[in-house]
Amino acid sequence: MTIDTDQRRVLRDIDATTPISESEIDWAVNAGYAVLAEDGDIDLTQAGRALLDAA
Repeated sequence: MTIDTDQRRVLRDIDATTPISESEIDWAVNAGYAVLAEDGDIDLTQAGRALLDAA
């Protein structure tokens, strides 16, 4: 799977706990690269971390 520069930035921002927009959260969660907790915390999945590591 390849992602574009903006998508990679979203994953980096999630990893660094930098605030991102609702649409960016939706993209990452729906793509399976992040999970959203009930308290609003967001974290990368193994797939999301693998994409960052490959960059």
